[in-house]
Amino acid sequence: MSELELTPTTEPASAQPSLWRRLFRIKDIGFLLMIVLAWIGAAYTTSDAQGSRWYWHWLIPIFGLICIVTQWNHVEPTLKARSLLVARQILHWGVVLLMLQFVFVASNRSFMDTLDDQQASFLLMLTVTLSTFLAGIYFDWRLCVVAVFLGASAVFMVIVQNIVPALVLVGVVVILAYLLWDWWYTRRQERQAAQTEG
Repeated sequence: MSELELTPTTEPASAQPSLWRRLFRIKDIGFLLMIVLAWIGAAYTTSDAQGSRWYWHWLIPIFGLICIVTQWNHVEPTLKARSLLVARQILHWGVVLLMLQFVFVASNRSFMDTLDDQQASFLLMLTVTLSTFLAGIYFDWRLCVVAVFLGASAVFMVIVQNIVPALVLVGVVVILAYLLWDWWYTRRQERQAAQTEG
């Protein structure tokens, strides 16, 4: 009998990844990071609308980079396909950054007094929410989860000013709902695969 024949064709049940590894896979860490960063941004904006502008300014390129990294292995491994992915993400998030600059200009009292700090922060969060949701439609549905959290945070920010505990609760609920859904979906696929093999 050759060495090749001694190698088992299926993985033993004990070799399955642990629950921790299934919940925090490399491909999911980017989206969980986006939720956490949005969570921090919403809490920061609630406590200091004027001072939080730099945070949102730097968050947009980080979101774009996360989208590129998470989609990198899902496109054809050619220079053309990957260049197109990078170009689309730069264009998408670059326009969002440009829109945020318009919001900053409209709320800058030395230039024009169109928006106050709270209105500018709300508009800024809605712009990021819309762009994240659209990215979710075109690239990965998990970005829509991030957008829902951002949108809920923006609405909460308008309704109540000191809502950091509520934002913490919403963030935890969104992350838990995603993890539970992913766990259920993974188990369902495993059961279907086992029925197909059996």
